[in-house]
Amino acid sequence: GHLAFRCAFDKRVAAAICYFATDIHSRSLGEGKCDDSLERVGDIEGEIVMIHGKSDNHVPPSGRDLIRKTLHDKGVCFSFYEIAWAQHAFIRDELSKGRYDPYVSKVCFEILLELFSRTLRSDLGPRAGGEQDIENVC
Repeated sequence: GHLAFRCAFDKRVAAAICYFATDIHSRSLGEGKCDDSLERVGDIEGEIVMIHGKSDNHVPPSGRDLIRKTLHDKGVCFSFYEIAWAQHAFIRDELSKGRYDPYVSKVCFEILLELFSRTLRSDLGPRAGGEQDIENVC
């Protein structure tokens, strides 16, 4: 999750999906356990999806709130999902200490497919980005 998040800093990355990205909020990865992931959020030009479990003890509610707020404040195009009852690493295989949920894993995979099929299709032309006017049509 955290590695996918950092990959999104590369301007060539059109989309990234981050499952239970650990330690972004605490800045405790990398050399000296002092990464700059939150500080670099403004470098993200692609679309990013963050998926966490509501019962994730590695990324507590305050950490998820900080990540979400930072993404929002920096104007990043993102979706943020918190899965009810899910713990950290809930999409790993059946040997994942009782955390694996095949149904939730399927939903998360569908989110990945939607994101990548929409953002990585070559027949849609280059990504325009920037501000857009939203029509108020129902």
